[in-house]
Amino acid sequence: MKFPSPLLCGTLLKRYRRSLVDVKLDDGAIVTAHNAAFGQMTGCSQLGRPVMLSESKDKGRRHPHTWEMIEMNGVWVGVNPSNAHKLVAEAIAEKRIPSLLEYEHQPEVNFAPQRKIDLFFQGLEQNCFVNVHNVTWAEDGIAFFPDTASPPAQKAMQELTVIAKQSHRAIAIFVVQRGDCEKFRPADNIDRTFLRNILAAHSAGVEILVYRAVVTPSEILLGDLIPYSLD
Repeated sequence: MKFPSPLLCGTLLKRYRRSLVDVKLDDGAIVTAHNAAFGQMTGCSQLGRPVMLSESKDKGRRHPHTWEMIEMNGVWVGVNPSNAHKLVAEAIAEKRIPSLLEYEHQPEVNFAPQRKIDLFFQGLEQNCFVNVHNVTWAEDGIAFFPDTASPPAQKAMQELTVIAKQSHRAIAIFVVQRGDCEKFRPADNIDRTFLRNILAAHSAGVEILVYRAVVTPSEILLGDLIPYSLD
């Protein structure tokens, strides 16, 4: 996933209202940027760290800049969750996810009223439904999700469980947008409900895929699969 225009480099000064950050750009200007990640952003929102911003050409936006990544522990961490969806969609289109080669790609369709599925694939014998989650928190080489209690993530697992019980394929894809992780596990000390839901989903046949991304200021690539542990 290449960015349409070069990112702007700066230093993180302040995060507030969950959805806004102040950044001092390398040219000395101070801008307020949109932050699309609404969690705690544990381990990836340290003030004074280098960050990269994109700039929208949409003149109707109140804040044209968007926070895309931060440098932590010598690696860039992708903090924009929409990029995780773009990475998966791009990888599917380029036939780089082997288990999904047989399907036609249709993004973000509603499986039923009040239900949100990120990706839908129509197959000859069974359909496939996919939800994508962005992962940014890591400690000692282990990626954790979520970093705060997340009702949307809880519900996403419940929806996939219902789908799996209806004999369709259901897949939860976790995109770890940092290159310093070797394993993934749910943050059971943060969101016990999500842990219960992912365990129930796994037992019902929901497939879990965890991909590690390669994040650079010029592009983000969906890298290799990494192992996960649910216990």
